[in-house]
Amino acid sequence: MLTRRTLLQSALAGAVLSRCSSGTTGTGSTASPGNPFMVDGSAPVDVAIGEEYGGFAAAAYRKKYASATVSPTVNAQLANALLPRFAAGNPPDVVLSTGDQALELGRLVKENQLADLRSLLNAPAWDNANAKVEDSLLPGMLDAGQYDGTQRTVNYVATVYGLWYSASLFQRNGWDVPRTWPELLALGTDMKAAGLGPFVYAGAHPYYVLEMVLTLAAKAGGHDVVKRIDNLDDGAWKDESVTRAITAVGELVKRGLIAPGSAGFDHIGSQKRFLASKAGLLPCGNWLENEMKALIPQNFGLTLIGVPALDGSAALGRGLHVAATAPYLVPEQAKNKAGGLEYLRATLSKDVAAQVTSESNQLTIVRGAADGLEIGTALRSARDLLTAAGDQVITWYFDSWYPAFAETAAQVTGQFLAGGLQLSEWTARIQSAADRTKQDKAVTKYHRD
Repeated sequence: MLTRRTLLQSALAGAVLSRCSSGTTGTGSTASPGNPFMVDGSAPVDVAIGEEYGGFAAAAYRKKYASATVSPTVNAQLANALLPRFAAGNPPDVVLSTGDQALELGRLVKENQLADLRSLLNAPAWDNANAKVEDSLLPGMLDAGQYDGTQRTVNYVATVYGLWYSASLFQRNGWDVPRTWPELLALGTDMKAAGLGPFVYAGAHPYYVLEMVLTLAAKAGGHDVVKRIDNLDDGAWKDESVTRAITAVGELVKRGLIAPGSAGFDHIGSQKRFLASKAGLLPCGNWLENEMKALIPQNFGLTLIGVPALDGSAALGRGLHVAATAPYLVPEQAKNKAGGLEYLRATLSKDVAAQVTSESNQLTIVRGAADGLEIGTALRSARDLLTAAGDQVITWYFDSWYPAFAETAAQVTGQFLAGGLQLSEWTARIQSAADRTKQDKAVTKYHRD
């Protein structure tokens, strides 16, 4: 009978064979749960990162391999610094690609520059040798790093989307958090009567509203709704769940529940109005607290809720849109590929992930790493939503796979919310743009199962 340990050892053997076939191994004689990649404990590890938290695993690595030199280098201009190194066959051993100068991952994948990370996911977890690394991660968070079925990156930060509100404002007015879309519309009416613009958004960045439409659609019809959109399937934007979702959002306009001036606001303008309690609800991701920290009033009670379902028959009642961002990668030509994989294994430990959450105020994809931490209302509400969502996390990738098409879809959504388009025009224009993208042979196509 195969035991769990036998299965783990088989996974380790597979990892070793994979690395031997690529010509890059450590110097240990045999793999073990404590050293699955046969790391040379005296070899330096070259770590290139776009943000400081990418270096937090260095201490854990040095504690285990005391003779190793681990030197994380923070560089806001990653592409400028690293592309010449990739071209010369001398890339770092591990990279956290974030910031305005993040690497163009699709290009590097085409050039076979990124290692397959399946051996990392199959390896024993850094802090639990009886479980695989993959088992310690939140469900649905690895797809973002897969290219044609191969895991090329592990996207580390879990960004939670929803609607923000002020707990103190709700308490003062005796308002309940809406659980369904009809309850949200009724709440908006109460907010309007109290002199607030119920719903404020950044008209200059209408993707936030498109995000809400897609979340509503997926909650109503299930994961396949957004999978078909990602895969550019014929008629995907004409799906009944999508139509119901955009119709529901259109009710905000019909009932006069949009805060005046929203169509002209940028993200900072809409967020300032919300934090001044001139609007009751704001769609945004959980980076809001970090971005607006200096302007959040004391005792505001900044709190995130999931987008309420259209009704009680939702396919994904706990559905929550979560985007895995901040990709880590190990270059195929890394001098110390084993060390790069081991560094990532340490990064995916609970201790390191907890430090990232505590010091950067961001959630990670490591399961349970934020539990028990002393964090503020805003991040705590995002964490609790993520925990409750479980396997009902909603993800989509067309916005990163086909950014030009995503921009068109967002702009059309902005025009609809500003009253410039009928519902049928919204559907027709976005579906037409999706069809053009599908037919454009110059655009690399991707698929998700």
